[in-house]
Amino acid sequence: MTDVAIAAAGAAWEPAAIAAIERAPHLRLARRCVDVAELLAVARTGVAAVAVVDPSLSGLDLDVVRELIACGVAVAACGDPAGAVALGIVRRPAPDRLGDVDWGEPAPVPPPPPAPVEGGRTRTVVVWGPTGAPGRSTLAVGLASAAATTDRRVALVDADVAGGSLAQQLGVLDDLSGVLGACRAAGNGRAHEVVDHLVEVEPGLDLMTGLPRADLWPHLRVGAFGTVVDRLRIDHDVVVDVGSGLDLDGAVGRSRHALTRHLVETADAVVVVGRADPVGLTRLVHGLLELREVVPGPPAALVLNHVRPGLGWKEGEIAETVRRLTGLVPDVFLPLDHAVLDTAAMLGRSPRASAPSSTFVRRLEVLATSVMGGRAVIASPAPE
Repeated sequence: MTDVAIAAAGAAWEPAAIAAIERAPHLRLARRCVDVAELLAVARTGVAAVAVVDPSLSGLDLDVVRELIACGVAVAACGDPAGAVALGIVRRPAPDRLGDVDWGEPAPVPPPPPAPVEGGRTRTVVVWGPTGAPGRSTLAVGLASAAATTDRRVALVDADVAGGSLAQQLGVLDDLSGVLGACRAAGNGRAHEVVDHLVEVEPGLDLMTGLPRADLWPHLRVGAFGTVVDRLRIDHDVVVDVGSGLDLDGAVGRSRHALTRHLVETADAVVVVGRADPVGLTRLVHGLLELREVVPGPPAALVLNHVRPGLGWKEGEIAETVRRLTGLVPDVFLPLDHAVLDTAAMLGRSPRASAPSSTFVRRLEVLATSVMGGRAVIASPAPE
């Protein structure tokens, strides 16, 4: 006997579906769910093995479908075939034919998402670093700006679950969060609307603003965000600024840091940044150990930020210390250039746009050329 839960929200097809279940000797109606919360509770407790849903059910999105499947529940949709396809539901029987479905058969595999242009040459690069403000956002801005060209676009995405800062850094009003809007569109099967939530901040560089408040993190769900990145990669390289947390402090799909961990695990390249001072280096060493538990192997690049003469250490001495403690040699040392960074912040521009000939920017351009596949263009020095 197969137990079935229906979540139809009073759709016109519901009576026919119930009648079909009652006629079928191998099916039993276990629950008529009034909303998504009840449907998920039924799935998590094993009350039903099959869920028949209406795609227009409030709150039903890609992540809900994903969680139902993860609970071992076969998902089918009646009504609105286009909505079912958008949500990735591949079983779409007629309501009066539910008894004819072989629920033990694996569901058909949905078609893959559109491939990125140029044979998959676009890349997703995640900028990560330990707690303590090592400069993740500054590095993400600099890296994305250096990689953007007139014929190749870069999407800079603020996915810091502690609250976004890229909008302020680049002088963009954040009344409406780009990531919230994009995730909402993707989760409801409207992936084509994701690019509507980008704002052009420089030639070739588009920004997706982050969370205005840290308590909104539950709205950045892993499945929807994955769809956002997939859509952006059709015509953009993607640079993602993430928070420091990698631990799963709850169930995988509902942990505050689940998104950060997922992005780090699935990125084409992870760039790690740490501060070049005693506290920063200690946090970096511990952070790299934590990162290795998530992504085996070295990061694509290791950046030491806030390098300054007042520390009394030469770059070679810092590099040797990092190598001895982690086995890794830093790829780039970024100087703490207050004049460049303060000017960029006050103008709401990237360091490259405000001081293209600075040492800080030049070293970022070398890094971008490496991790973004050789497409960065070295800026011409500004006139003296």
